[in-house]
Amino acid sequence: MDKLVFASKTDPGKVRHNNEDNYLLESWSETSTVLAVVADGMGGHRGGEIASKIAIETFRELLETLLPETHEERYELLLGCFYKAHEAIQEAGCENMKLFGMGTTIVAAIISPTEYIHLYAGDCRLYHFTPGNKPYITADHSVVQVLLELGRITEEDIPTHPMRSVVNSCLGGKGNSQFSVDPKWDSEDLPVVRKWSAGDVLLLCSDGLNGEVSNQELTSLVQELGESPEKLTEECVNKALEHGGNDNITVIAIAVLNES
Repeated sequence: MDKLVFASKTDPGKVRHNNEDNYLLESWSETSTVLAVVADGMGGHRGGEIASKIAIETFRELLETLLPETHEERYELLLGCFYKAHEAIQEAGCENMKLFGMGTTIVAAIISPTEYIHLYAGDCRLYHFTPGNKPYITADHSVVQVLLELGRITEEDIPTHPMRSVVNSCLGGKGNSQFSVDPKWDSEDLPVVRKWSAGDVLLLCSDGLNGEVSNQELTSLVQELGESPEKLTEECVNKALEHGGNDNITVIAIAVLNES
């Protein structure tokens, strides 16, 4: 019987005084299915911290509902929570002008020992590492990701690009902010439901991790520490701090272990 093992860690980094990241990592009662969410807040006057907290508390409500059986019902449950959190953040921003325009990027997944359903808005990422294969990585909703896909810049240009922090989608935000959630249910190129098995590792993180630590370094860390999510999250944060720690850092690691 395969089982999930998981851990999480967050750190404000070396530059920011407060941590605008929030996260959720809990199981549905009496199930082997986990809800994992990372939210990276944006906005002055502590608005980002509040926006990400609103998002996480909205997603926490899912754990009080019955976990649906079908893939499509789980997708709709997760997607509906994105919209509910988006509206809640916008409403809170309208009630307090100091918080107007606050928002958060986010990645969320419903994860069982055999498969997971994932959605994201912005540049929080999900990585799926499979031994011997190139990792699956969500494509950021960001200006630099568009430039990368157009061939205007390379991966090496991203860390120093002046628009590296500009996102194309978030929850909340100002009135003209775009709100887009991927993957789409009917997407053939990017399945929303993905299989995984013993030996695989998932990482969900804010851009404080992937903005400092390369995909190659993360792959090496997973190869070395993948069976211990606690050690893996600790070392991921340490690496981000070693490389500068210029942003808040949050990482969730989940592995499938075969107990037979």
